[in-house]
Amino acid sequence: MSEAATHGGVVIAEPFDRRGVAVLEGAGFAVIDCVGADPARLRDALQSARGLIVRSETRVDAALLRGAPALEVIARAGVGVDAIDVDAATAAGIAVLNTPSANTIAATEHTFALMLGAMRHVATAQAAVRTGAWERRPFVGRELFGKTLGIVGLGRIGSGVAARAQAFGMRTIAYDPFVPASRAGALAVELVEFEALLEAAEVVTLHVPLTAQTRGMLDARAFARMPAGALLVNASRGAVVDLAALLDALDSGSLAAAAIDVVPEEPPPPQSLSARALAHPRVLATPHLGGSTHEALERIALELAADVVRVLGGRPASGAVNAPRFEGAEAQVAGGFLEVAYRIGALLPQLFDEALRNEIALVLQGDLADVSAEPLLAALLAGALPFVSDRRVSAVNARAIAGELGVRTRVTREAARAPFRSSLRLAAGAHRLVATVLPNGPRIVEIDEFEVDTAPVGVLLLTRHRDVPGMVGHVGTILGNVGANISSMHVARDPRGGDAMMILEIDRDVERDVLAQVAAVSGVESVRLARA
Repeated sequence: MSEAATHGGVVIAEPFDRRGVAVLEGAGFAVIDCVGADPARLRDALQSARGLIVRSETRVDAALLRGAPALEVIARAGVGVDAIDVDAATAAGIAVLNTPSANTIAATEHTFALMLGAMRHVATAQAAVRTGAWERRPFVGRELFGKTLGIVGLGRIGSGVAARAQAFGMRTIAYDPFVPASRAGALAVELVEFEALLEAAEVVTLHVPLTAQTRGMLDARAFARMPAGALLVNASRGAVVDLAALLDALDSGSLAAAAIDVVPEEPPPPQSLSARALAHPRVLATPHLGGSTHEALERIALELAADVVRVLGGRPASGAVNAPRFEGAEAQVAGGFLEVAYRIGALLPQLFDEALRNEIALVLQGDLADVSAEPLLAALLAGALPFVSDRRVSAVNARAIAGELGVRTRVTREAARAPFRSSLRLAAGAHRLVATVLPNGPRIVEIDEFEVDTAPVGVLLLTRHRDVPGMVGHVGTILGNVGANISSMHVARDPRGGDAMMILEIDRDVERDVLAQVAAVSGVESVRLARA
């Protein structure tokens, strides 16, 4: 990794897979290695950095952010963002990314490693064998088969645990106030209230984020409801469990054992509740290994690096925790349209003068009519507003900046327009842009009633002209004379009025005088250069 604190670089503060570094460097970003560095060196590197990649140990607070004026993105190589002041980042317009699905398999499998390890006394039996002992009686365990498993939180990891519990022959119940019964039914899981889960489950496993509602949810009252001999597994967040209450339950014997991968203080200070819990003889503990497999670390690095590149390129992220985004089924239907919304948003003010002074209507057509509009609006505005504001705009702050500038939006929904199952339509005054996602990527399919088929990428030169012979040759000659190659071309005709539209994708920017030459060609009514 590069040691030079180059302007526009990405600082890596904690271990990060080399393959992710290669993605960043391949995209042209300098990578500044601050792994293991003292705080002063990290602060120095952040003075000019555009990106910061952390795991769970680096605290990114308001004070650190004040010393990072160029920072655009903070990327957490993992799921939780407990160590990041997300509110302060949002106020500064900084995107906070994570990788919510990359370690799902690893965390799911580790849950069963903890569960099986505790039920079969694997760690203590291993320790005894290493002393030369060969005893079985002290380590007689229990089977998962036939036990009731209570899953608190039926998200990605909780759902993975539920699916695999079926193979062990476990009865599976779950508590999650945000999951519909239909989803639970598809997983063969019975949804119950939290208290009912505690009273019925012989094994309770936690898979929830740390929020005001979940902090300390496993407290003395919760442990008192659990059946004698129950097992608690926690591979989610340490502060979800009241450790004082856990130690009391273990000491009294009302709880048979606990298997924990996380504690509130990592690493735990000596004599702290966290340290006492990890050392308890009835606790099987691992040092936050839930997502730590070679496969997961590779997936995390590749996904996170690609998302950082997207954000630093001005495009919407797929995993921004502080920007509107699609979840679950909506992500499958509409996720690809975030890029479309961003790109046509960027084209709108470039193609049409004063377009942003009109109310912008975002029309969700077809399958998109059933999804949330907020992620698409944020992406659209993130693309459009940099052309009318000198502030740093991202999906994180685009809606707020639009309000300050008086840019108005509204959302409507329509049935599908043939031949597309889903499409996005922008209307601003008299102007229209329609785009969709095809197997070969995003496509613009209509501009002001001209049917087109153009990828909204790169440098585009657009003309409106009279539909007369030789127009392509005239414009092509002008571009060729300045060394601008045409990589693709599309011409749309309006036979009713004798007008046409030509869209050329060219491999470089051209100067104003070149555009003036094109505008001077007989029959050309207007010419625009846009960067998508």
